Amino acid sequence: MTTDSTKPAFLLMTARVTDHAKMAAYSKALTDSGLYEAHGATHDFVGQPAERLEGWPDGVSATLMRFPSRAAAESFWYAAVHQNDIKPLRRGAGTFQVAIFDGV
Repeated sequence: MTTDSTKPAFLLMTARVTDHAKMAAYSKALTDSGLYEAHGATHDFVGQPAERLEGWPDGVSATLMRFPSRAAAESFWYAAVHQNDIKPLRRGAGTFQVAIFDGV
């Protein structure tokens, strides 16, 4: 499957956090790393839903990040510093689902 480098991509992460201290350390390390800026990412939203309309479980938050392309989103996610140094900080902090979506 080819990607259209002119379309944005979105990284969506849902989380049920059980260890807020670990998650805070992960978030701080990620922010301090400069990876967001280096890959052109912006946060569209972070946190709990303003209103749960259908099927959204209690205690699940979400983060939506916009990237200029799927390549940029993948480069962010697979960056060695993220995979080896930062992502391990959230190990045991909860359950997470992460996916990249192509924009329209």
